[in-house]
Amino acid sequence: MPYIPHLKNCPLFKGLSEEEIAVYRPASRQVSYKQGESIMIEGEAGETLEILIKGEVTISKKLTLLGEDEQDTKDKTFITLTEEYRPFFGEMAMLMDESRRTASVTASSDCEMVIIEKAPFQAACAKHPAIGLQVMENIAKKLALNLERESKNVLKLTTAFSLVLEE
Repeated sequence: MPYIPHLKNCPLFKGLSEEEIAVYRPASRQVSYKQGESIMIEGEAGETLEILIKGEVTISKKLTLLGEDEQDTKDKTFITLTEEYRPFFGEMAMLMDESRRTASVTASSDCEMVIIEKAPFQAACAKHPAIGLQVMENIAKKLALNLERESKNVLKLTTAFSLVLEE
């Protein structure tokens, strides 16, 4: 698995050695995406976590403009991720049954990704509980940071909405 050294710097595997990361070998594979190709689509079922090891991706969400009609939605790019920090996404699929993608991910350039499948990932965590605990803690930290950021965003929107209503 030639991509294991790339994963050493991934936040998912923070605190683990290359040998410990290698326990996820049966759960993972490397794939390529061409620029413009969809990696994940918001609302679709998810059974994988993906790690960016080369290239750049954009993460977007659908915004409802007026009604509930499909034509009343627009994709809004929220963030662009680069290979520098080996970002991972799709982590909720590793934790939830019947998980749905909460955002769309598109290759902004040609990309190399490591895909980790849910069932063999969970099996590796069960077989190596100390390693699995560290990985799950890393996922929990990312989810907590995301929740904290989104809570601040909701507060900002609520404040702005309140100010508009007062006028």
